[in-house]
Formats: sequence, C-alpha cells, structure tokens
Amino acid sequence: MRHSGVLSVVTRVIVAVLSVGVLLTITLGVDAEQNQQSKSQSPVLKVANSHAWRPFSYLDRNQEPKGILIDFWKEFGKRNGYQIEFVLTDWQQSIDAVRSGQADVHAGLLRSPERLAFMDFGTPLFSIDTQVFFSQALTGVSADYVLAGETDHAVGVVQGGYEEEFMRTEFPDVTLQLFPNNQAMLDAALSEEIQAFVADLQVANYHLYTTTNQNLFIPVRHLYTEMLYAGFAKGKTALLNQVDNKFAWLDDETKRRLLNRWVYYDVETVYPAYLLPTLIAFGVIVGISYIFLLKRTVKQKTHALQAANDLLQAQAITDSLTHLHNRRYFYQCLYSQMREVKGITLMVFDIDDFKAFNDGFGHAHGDEVLCFVAQTARSLLPNDAVVARIGGEEFAVLQYFSTAERAVAQGKLLCNEISRQSLALFNHPSMPVTVSLGVAYYPNGMPHSEIVDADKAMYQAKKQGKNCAVLHEISQ
Repeated sequence: MRHSGVLSVVTRVIVAVLSVGVLLTITLGVDAEQNQQSKSQSPVLKVANSHAWRPFSYLDRNQEPKGILIDFWKEFGKRNGYQIEFVLTDWQQSIDAVRSGQADVHAGLLRSPERLAFMDFGTPLFSIDTQVFFSQALTGVSADYVLAGETDHAVGVVQGGYEEEFMRTEFPDVTLQLFPNNQAMLDAALSEEIQAFVADLQVANYHLYTTTNQNLFIPVRHLYTEMLYAGFAKGKTALLNQVDNKFAWLDDETKRRLLNRWVYYDVETVYPAYLLPTLIAFGVIVGISYIFLLKRTVKQKTHALQAANDLLQAQAITDSLTHLHNRRYFYQCLYSQMREVKGITLMVFDIDDFKAFNDGFGHAHGDEVLCFVAQTARSLLPNDAVVARIGGEEFAVLQYFSTAERAVAQGKLLCNEISRQSLALFNHPSMPVTVSLGVAYYPNGMPHSEIVDADKAMYQAKKQGKNCAVLHEISQ
C-alpha cells in the first residue's frame, strides 16, 4: 500500500509537469503567431553597415547582426514600429547599397566633402576617436617621418572608409594599403603583414586586447574625433525627415544606456534556451544556477576589459618618457571649451641648446634632462594646469590667470627654477639647463586652437638671449 501511495504521488507530479509544459507550448505558439502578424504589418527599414566593424557593427559566429549601432537601430524600430532589416557587408559596399537603393539608411558614418556629394546626413549618434597605430618594429621611428611618405612603410586603411579619404587629403605622400574591412586590416596587422594602420580607438581596443600579443601595436598619433551620423542617399529628403522626426527619444541618457552594455567591447551575455516543456520543473534549478555562474563570469570579464581599456586610454594620452600628457591630449584640450575661458594662458617653451647635452654627454643624459625639466615644471604648476610634452624638447602649458602680469611671472619662475635646480642636480656647472619660454595671454578667450602666438613669443625669447620669458597679450 505504501508503494502504491508513492506511485500515485509521482504520477500526479508527472501529470502536473506535463500539463504545465503543454500550456507553455500553446502560449508560446500563440505569442509567436501574434508577433509574426505584428511584424508583417510593420513598415520595413533596411539599414546598411559593415559586417566587420567591431564593436559598432558586425556579424557574430551565427551570422547574426551585433554591435553598438545594431542596438541603436533595433531600439529605433522597437520605439517607432519599424521592422529593421540589416544589410551588413564590406564598408564600401554598405555605402553603395544606400546609394543604389538596396538599403534605406546607413547606420552610422562620418560626414566628409566627398560623401556630401552623394549623401545627406541625419541624426548625430555619437563620436569616435581615430588614431594611427605603429607596431613594435617601428619603435623610435617618428610618426611625422612615416606620414610624410619618407619611408617605405605602407599604412593600412579600410577602403571606402573616412580614414582613406582623410589620409589622402591630409597625408597625400604616404603609401596606403587598402583593406575591404576592419577585420581584414587588423588580421593583417596582428600577423605582421603591415606595421602601421589607421583605425578607430574602440575598434583597435577590441582586437588588440582580445589577442595574446596585446603590446604588438600602440597608438602614436591622434588624427581626429568626429561624429557618426545616419546617412541617406542624396535626394531622399522625405525619408530623411521621416526618420529624423522619430529620433526624439535618443537623449544622452538613452545613449549611455545603449553604450554601457558594450563597455567598448562586445562582451555579450548568453542566456540558456528554453528547456523542453516536459523537463521544465527540473530545468528551473539548472537554469538558475547556470545564469548565476554566467553573470559572475561576465562581470569578471567586463571588469578586466574595463581595466584594459582604461590602461590603453591612459597610454594614448601620456608621454612614455616624461609621464606628462602628450601632444594628442594637449590639442584635445585646445579644441575643447578650455580655450573659451577668459584669462586662459598658453605657454610654450623648449630646452636651450638641447643638442649639446646629447652630443656632449650622450642620449641617456639627454633623456635625464628632459625628465628633469618635465618634473620641475609639473611641481611648480597647479594641479589644474595642463602640462604636456608636444615635441622632442618642446613643452606646453595651458592654465588660467587673472592677469597677464601673473601669467608672465609664472613663466619667469619656471625659467629661473629650472636653471637654478639644474646646477645642483647635474655635474656640468658651466652648462646649466635653461629654457626659452613664450607666454600668450588671452583676456577674452582664445580665438583659435593653435599655439602660434606662444610659439612666436618663445622665438623672441631665444633672440633676447634665451633663459627668459616673453609675453604676448592677444585681445580679440
């Protein structure tokens, strides 16, 4: 009787589980049919982009569209009742698809004079940062030397991408090696077929920090920071206005939410599929355990990738010898709203007769002199001052002063202290380390983003005998 009772209980449990499974199957079938009917009634918007532009737009192993821009346009379709179809191919072909009408809109690309001839641009999405990358084999080779076309080194770019147009315009003498997409270019770089290439920082981050040789390539020159826009074929004004009017939801908070899941890399959470309806009661326990372990693993990997990205970002804006900010970061500050501040001051100075230190005491001592000047300048300036090494022995400072007199007094202090402290530090009293310093003071803010005014003042200091500061006050 006892066995009969147990058998009866087990039978009732199995029947209950099967019943739940059948009900779940029916419910899912009804939902799927309703979703299919809803999709068939929604307008279709064909969106083109690259199939190998991680983490912005690409096809995963299952040939499914993934990426930051994919998420943007899926959200657009969800909010506005569109059925989004993605046309992902090589970069040039994705542009041609929009021009020929095979796609309605390009998911995101940069504006350029060449593209404005055959495309119109709609909603701005977000900005990208593009750099030149060199391999370890080019360590010590000047980026200016390569970009001037004075070497045999070719620079890789994506054919049809904004990078190609930018390089042909700004650096016409450099030899370009064209690739159909970013994946092909980065594969060639990692296999050492090319030693230099141009790529978006986020794209390079993904590839370089998911390979075993993370230090094979480093960023050596910032080229531009530009905005991505939705792109339309020329003359499709009605479609452009129709789509643009439906982007009101895309505020900064929504952008951050859509971008945050990527953290510059395509770390994707993979959720388990539905278990068979007949095993649903047992699968719940397995599913919960699996999701818990998976989320923990993804969280650990995300933290590691964030740390790697932060390190690369720091390296990209730091001078490796002096540990000051580099030229790229300094010009970013010039391009920013800092130059609009009233009383902003730009100082440019270089080491007098620096070649004599290298020739007389060796390049190792020359490096010590550079580090000494950098550390002394950093110690004498406040924390909010931007101090950078912008050339071989040339430095620059961006700082606020209430008056021109205070600005030039700070410049004179730098000159005097560098000369005085060098006598105590280096064993060549007849040859102190001195600098010539130009001060450009802008009481109403800088009217441009160049260092030419401070540069002229510095050369005037050279003519006045060096080891001094010269002030130029520039009023708009």
